[in-house]
Amino acid sequence: MVLFPITDEKLSATPSAPWPAIQSRLKQTASDYWLVTQPSHAALAGDLAASLHDDLFGPIDKTVARSIALHDTGWSMDDAEQIQRLRLQPKQKPSSFLDVSVDRFLQAWTGSIETAAKFAPIGGYLVSRHFERLSLFAEQRAEAQVEAFRKREKQRQQKLKARVDRDESSLEGLVDALQFCDALSLYLCCGSSQTVKFEKPTITVTRKGDECRLTPSPFRESKQFSFSALRHPVVDGKKGQSGATFYLNL
Repeated sequence: MVLFPITDEKLSATPSAPWPAIQSRLKQTASDYWLVTQPSHAALAGDLAASLHDDLFGPIDKTVARSIALHDTGWSMDDAEQIQRLRLQPKQKPSSFLDVSVDRFLQAWTGSIETAAKFAPIGGYLVSRHFERLSLFAEQRAEAQVEAFRKREKQRQQKLKARVDRDESSLEGLVDALQFCDALSLYLCCGSSQTVKFEKPTITVTRKGDECRLTPSPFRESKQFSFSALRHPVVDGKKGQSGATFYLNL
């Protein structure tokens, strides 16, 4: 789950790297939250990828964009169970994907990879490489489990790559695209107002309320993007307070 705390945040005067800003926002405590499911965040990432300039990461066709949109489908059951639990216990604090156990996130990662691979070999390869990269930052206490995951995914990647008509450099560029769109989507979905600076590609993102600006723009043209969220706790008696769709002009 991606958490969007409905509260102000403490902002740094200087731009932050994306991940520290995202992590800080996800860990922020509030009395009310918007809950963005992982598949909803991933769908936004896919929409962002489909709109990128070709010269950033290489051409992104419909299959690759859809694969990026599927990259967190393995979290679906975990998110659904949490939503059900929170609806029954409205005073309970929600938890983000940062709070899950090693077993759970490895299971979610594997499920996401398998779903993407069923859609297209290139999808499975890209999502597998994405999570293999992320696994390098996993907690050291789970080193054996994570190392076993990496070994399995290396084997999977070799099998999938044989079915993909792309060279190594092209594929790595598309993994870079997935990771850029993943981080940008998480930043947007968590509602952070912290100015962030991406290094690859070099882009500064500023946000004030509903206004968001990327400099320089990575997109072929200006476009409106959206994501859906659920309110927690639900505000009884107020129309539209159980859920909402957020629109972003980028």
